Amino acid sequence: MANEELEKKIKGYRLFAFFYDLWAKLPRKKKSVFFVMTHDGGLTGNCGVMLKAVGEKGYKTYAINRSNTEFGKNIHKAFKFFVVDSFHMAGSHTIFLDNTFLPLGFCNVGNDVRVAMLWHGTGTIKRFGLDTTEGKLKELEAASDAKITHLFVASEYTKQIYKGCFGLPYEKIYVTGNPRCDELFRAHDENDDVRDKDKFTVLFATTFREGIPGDAPYYEIRTLLRKLSGRNRKIQLMLRLHPHVAEELKGRSEYFMFGNCVDVSGQDNLNLLMRKADVLVTDYSSICYDFAILNRPILFYAPDLDYYREEERGFYEDYESFVPGPVYRRIDELAEEILNLSSDTAKHDLLKIDSFMDKAYAYRDSNSAARIMEVLKL
Repeated sequence: MANEELEKKIKGYRLFAFFYDLWAKLPRKKKSVFFVMTHDGGLTGNCGVMLKAVGEKGYKTYAINRSNTEFGKNIHKAFKFFVVDSFHMAGSHTIFLDNTFLPLGFCNVGNDVRVAMLWHGTGTIKRFGLDTTEGKLKELEAASDAKITHLFVASEYTKQIYKGCFGLPYEKIYVTGNPRCDELFRAHDENDDVRDKDKFTVLFATTFREGIPGDAPYYEIRTLLRKLSGRNRKIQLMLRLHPHVAEELKGRSEYFMFGNCVDVSGQDNLNLLMRKADVLVTDYSSICYDFAILNRPILFYAPDLDYYREEERGFYEDYESFVPGPVYRRIDELAEEILNLSSDTAKHDLLKIDSFMDKAYAYRDSNSAARIMEVLKL
């Protein structure tokens, strides 16, 4: 982010904090909970699941999503964000986050307010947060993260990593599981299979790249489709673009849309997309943590692995030995494995997923939201 752009944003952060501090002088509502859902505004994300859970307990809930923070010259939207949303946030005794909310770093948050970070990923492969940011942006993130009173994670392994990502002491990090995974564990345990038996569905979901124009693997989708459709027409590819990439490629998605390819980037219910998929193709995204719950094949396509490891964010573990599935660097090798799986998924070794799950989840059940409610005494 350019310094000039960042300084402009900081003025907005300070304005939000000004109104927050003003409203914070008023009595807080005992049954009011605020949600910052700037990464995943859907009801199946971590914040969405908790919003429903606390609402069912009789709490008054307020929420903002990414669109609420992007108002340009729209005076009405700007007024709502700076004045109305700050009012509801200041009046709440609990604030849930699914992403770093930089205005929070400028707010004088009372000692009686619980700031609960759920994050939007279940775990991580790539380095992120305070482990990667630099300069002024790192200062802003650190100031915002310092306001967190509760950080919820899925395992002791993730707890150790997130301690550095958020700069928090261990006593503020709670191993409860992630709310959005409750549905996946429930579907797996109850054998609730929503896959189309007449198709072999591949969910293609790779992560954002900061140092490469666009998102390199997506530009090979056409090549992959040609190799697949010519040999097995029952294969359907669901393309899930990272939000940053979807924004960048807005108006150009037709580049990918031909044959049996469906763009599902705009669909909020990621859990349903995963449940519909026979196999996941990803790279450095944390989606592999969620999909592993379903105990289905995961293929890792990483043509830029060396560059990403050395020049981009890098990893917390040795990538190829850590991820729960085979790694491919060539599109023709990836296509061949998908074709093999489309004829017989039993050919895929799932043992690596079993060992990965042991590290990724302290609890393999659908009670994560309930545990979080218990910790926060909601």
